Amino acid sequence: MNGEASKYPFGQYVWALGQGTHKIPIGDRVDGRYQVIAPSIWLDIQPDQPPKVPEPVPSFALPYLKAYPYQLNLPGVYGICHQASGEAVLLLSNVPVNRQGQLMPAITKAWPTASAFHQAYWLWQMISLWEPLKNFGAAASLLKKSNIRVEAWRVRLIGLSTNPINPAIDDLAAAWESTYLPEAQPDIAKLLQNVCQAMRSPAPDWAAIKAQVNQQLLKEAAGSPMAFQVAGATSTGPTKARNEDACYPSHTELNRTNTSDLPLLPRLAIVCDGVGGHEGGEVASQKVVRSLQLQLRGLLAQAMEENKAIPPQVVIDQIEAAIRVANNLIAQQNDQQGRADRQRMGTTLVMALVLPQRVETVNGPAEVNELYLTHIGDSRAYWITPEHCQLLTVDDDIAGREVSAGKSFYATAWQHPEASSLTQAVGVREYEQLRPHTQRFLFDTTGVLLLCSDGLSDNRQVEASWANYIGLIVKKVVPLEAAVDSWVELANQKNGHDNVAVVLMSVDMLDDGDAGGIMAETTASAERVATTTGSSSYAQTNAQSPHIRPSNSAAAALPPQPPSQMTAASRALLYGEDDEDDAPLSEADKVDVPTGSGTRPQAKSWSRFCSP
Repeated sequence: MNGEASKYPFGQYVWALGQGTHKIPIGDRVDGRYQVIAPSIWLDIQPDQPPKVPEPVPSFALPYLKAYPYQLNLPGVYGICHQASGEAVLLLSNVPVNRQGQLMPAITKAWPTASAFHQAYWLWQMISLWEPLKNFGAAASLLKKSNIRVEAWRVRLIGLSTNPINPAIDDLAAAWESTYLPEAQPDIAKLLQNVCQAMRSPAPDWAAIKAQVNQQLLKEAAGSPMAFQVAGATSTGPTKARNEDACYPSHTELNRTNTSDLPLLPRLAIVCDGVGGHEGGEVASQKVVRSLQLQLRGLLAQAMEENKAIPPQVVIDQIEAAIRVANNLIAQQNDQQGRADRQRMGTTLVMALVLPQRVETVNGPAEVNELYLTHIGDSRAYWITPEHCQLLTVDDDIAGREVSAGKSFYATAWQHPEASSLTQAVGVREYEQLRPHTQRFLFDTTGVLLLCSDGLSDNRQVEASWANYIGLIVKKVVPLEAAVDSWVELANQKNGHDNVAVVLMSVDMLDDGDAGGIMAETTASAERVATTTGSSSYAQTNAQSPHIRPSNSAAAALPPQPPSQMTAASRALLYGEDDEDDAPLSEADKVDVPTGSGTRPQAKSWSRFCSP
């Protein structure tokens, strides 16, 4: 780890844009708060203090503000500062810098040795970014090779290059041919030749071009055996009288071992956080969970019966159709009960569906697992590996809405008393006014998908603690259910102002020998109900090929334990205590400097639901 960065373990890395910023000596401090870690990489050593921002918003910052919903790939504006000479410096946040303060590798450096899967996945992300960047006037950002960085599977840009006139699609084709074609894997080289030729046609069919890239991506991902395990828990929390959070799976589903919803269990995870007083939030969250699990059986069954992959947009349309039904169910009940304005009940939603798809490969039909992630509101999803903790969702709140509209910098918007109020939730309005966010991902490594309500994610608890959890989970030191319980306890102790819901889905990439020629899947769920002192845990294991055929086994319930009676592994998860009998965490497992937005200054108030 960089020596300077180690002094400030909770600092914020920024990228400095300005005259001569790359020449400022390492170790210098700019404007009293920014430590120079590397050329153009600075560390804010006062991240709890709002950075300076220009008012009104200057035109050069607008593309960064409008890119706010695309945080998975694009940077944003952190603030400004001034050098000793008086020169202004634009500071970018969410930049491709690792925990040690080092710039992530350029795509051109990683490309020659990358697998065909990674090459196809990077191309898919770049082609998916082309249209949004064109809308921001920043499509040229994808033509500058040094600007494109990779974090394992993920493409990230250092900055946005704006031009009065956007480059044409054949400019992208020329860049791809010169940059990626010479050292592409054989199948990717053929893809690039076909795609670039299509880009140069008189009337390029963008949908057909994306379909070509997607089909090759699925072929490269196919045939990788993997195991899934799912666990979920909810808690009322220490200060609430009622639990408005709900999750799937829970012990209820696992007890129904002879029912048709069991095929969902290894492949579906849902977290809902209820909105509205007088028990409304509790009703809404439970109803949405039940409605979605029932409807998504059909989509899962359809995918299992298809002989070819369902296109991503078709899957997204079907998922959002299920959300429409759930939304209107709650909205109609609101209308029937005469609920108006902030008394209307609703719920946030974050949902993960692992969809098995069939594709034709040179070796015959093969299966590939796609992850479809949908969210509404401020419940979140994180993808966590021993190396990375990647936030996959962007909160639907007032602050984000103001930033995305180009009206305000985030640092300014977050000072508003209504900043954390939701801009949308399931059931509050008719579906036509709802805007679900659905993304498609593919697995490339062992890791854990975390879904949670803001009872855990508030005050950056996930970013601060993930590294202490992931090593123990991946190394199988503790069961997934125990990890869920410990994370719930962490939320109750460190936050404690709200209910909490946590669902973990672990993904293990297997060698063919490990899988024994079949897809092995494990399902486990633990749900804490009503109070933090009542807990039950259930487990079920099944194996199938290619359809899921669950068995009828279930593990015994695990009683709750106070801290003094917890196992050493559980104490290590919750309190960071060491035990010589447990596998120690390596330095790579420990968090150094979390990146991302600053600490949330206040807990969200559900009663402050604001419409746009």
